[in-house]
Amino acid sequence: MTATATSEVRAAGGTAAGPRSVRFAAAVRGLGSMKLAVWLVLILAALTWLGTLAQTNRSTFDVQREYFESWFVLARLELSFWGRPLFPGADGSGFELVVPLPGAYPVMALLFVNLLVGGLLRMRWSLRNLGILVTHVGIALLLVAGFVKLHYSWSGSLGLYETPRDGGSSPNRAYESSRFVSFHDFELALLADRGDTIEERVVPERQLHAARGDGSVRLRPDGLPFEVQVHRWHDFCRAVPKGLMVQSTSPVVDGAFLMPQSWSAGEQPRSEQEIAGCYVTVYGDDGERIEGILWGLPRLPHDRHRYPFTFTIRGQRYGLDLRHVVFDLPFGLRLDRFQKLDHPGTMSPKDFRSFVSVLEDGQAREAQIFMNNPLRKDGYVVYQTNWGPQPMGGPPWYSVFEVSYNPSDFWPTLACFVIFFGLLVHFVGKLVRFLDSSTRSSLAG
Repeated sequence: MTATATSEVRAAGGTAAGPRSVRFAAAVRGLGSMKLAVWLVLILAALTWLGTLAQTNRSTFDVQREYFESWFVLARLELSFWGRPLFPGADGSGFELVVPLPGAYPVMALLFVNLLVGGLLRMRWSLRNLGILVTHVGIALLLVAGFVKLHYSWSGSLGLYETPRDGGSSPNRAYESSRFVSFHDFELALLADRGDTIEERVVPERQLHAARGDGSVRLRPDGLPFEVQVHRWHDFCRAVPKGLMVQSTSPVVDGAFLMPQSWSAGEQPRSEQEIAGCYVTVYGDDGERIEGILWGLPRLPHDRHRYPFTFTIRGQRYGLDLRHVVFDLPFGLRLDRFQKLDHPGTMSPKDFRSFVSVLEDGQAREAQIFMNNPLRKDGYVVYQTNWGPQPMGGPPWYSVFEVSYNPSDFWPTLACFVIFFGLLVHFVGKLVRFLDSSTRSSLAG
């Protein structure tokens, strides 16, 4: 009787715990299943295909953010057959099919979980499966490297003129610098002239997007006797002087206005050349009202100075500057000499490189930067990306560098070595086991 009661208690306890363990096991099987991995890879393939098609009339940077750095995307596919649009509209374009898809961000995150659960937890840990386990670790490391790069890296450009050898330098041109600017992102800088120093307060571009169209954004700097209203924000525009023959639908301030721009049909959009602009109105606490225009045109290397919109309130001088986001380098860079070699009989460059000096702690170290040979220092990588003046060339020459900081810069290389080692171990093991079984079969026969 006691034994029977004990068995019933155990059965009851097992029944209570059973559903939870079953659900957990089902979740593990689902997250680590091969079917899920195949579906995720197919979705990534679809995103890659649709994202590539979207680049025909949009910039690569915008497509990357919408398709590969987002949680959800409404992919648009224009239907056509053999180059002819299907069901064309009034503008001649084909019927646009809207395909809702998850963005690459959640897909890659789920693929990472699938690798960990299916490849490391569910798989039997044995010497026979060592190569597969190592390969899964390498693929997971690749995904982690992409995550770190997306969230913790930044890049931008730095333009420098070649330092004159005769000493005839221009005070406006940039020959050396320890700062670089973002390719795409802007910021609104509020400057206060404190005499011997300039105090800066920065507002990121994302906080100003509400000022697009008829919207506006009001900024109230702490401790300052005024308020700034940002309105009529344009992602791509040009500051134009107002003349008799120039029509304007935008407000004219001090003889100039912002003209919205767009890329011509068939022309590849280039987001790094899209200059943002906006109108600002400053409201002083004493009733002052000051209007201005901000345009984020980059000036380096042609002009090392910025020209902010300045105003004075209560005897204090202030400034507003719309500029690309500024990053500081832990070292300085000076362009000593630029060299360009052309293919014989042409103006097409065969090789162009920059001879630079790395400035740090009062000392200079010489280095060369050219294609596939960047400068690496303190976690930063400096690439040679452009040169000028084009198309005829200098002198005076200038170089344009891409400066990037990526904490996971070496991780993809390491991941490739890990994957190679894992596959090598797996296939060599397969070969050894096959030869061993063949030998035993031959001896037995």
